[in-house]
Amino acid sequence: MGIPFRVEVTEVEEEVLGDTVGLYRRIRISQDVDKKKAWSVFVHEWMHAVLHVNGVSSVVPEEVEEIIAQSVEHAMEEFLLQVGPQLLVAWRED
Repeated sequence: MGIPFRVEVTEVEEEVLGDTVGLYRRIRISQDVDKKKAWSVFVHEWMHAVLHVNGVSSVVPEEVEEIIAQSVEHAMEEFLLQVGPQLLVAWRED
């Protein structure tokens, strides 16, 4: 959405795979997750960033924002697994 966020792979709180601090435009991904899971965590946290930038975070309860982020995370993961390889082939042909 045109507003850069710094993405860091670093230590985060125990039991947390990642977090987003919209005010500081920062996304952190736990250094303890494997690469495949890190992408899912990134998409989840990216959605939190999008919701912050467009103002949704300030008007919905945290629980609702979390449901939105989880839904986008799972939908994108499925999309990339099912359609992603076909898209790469199509893009390479163009």
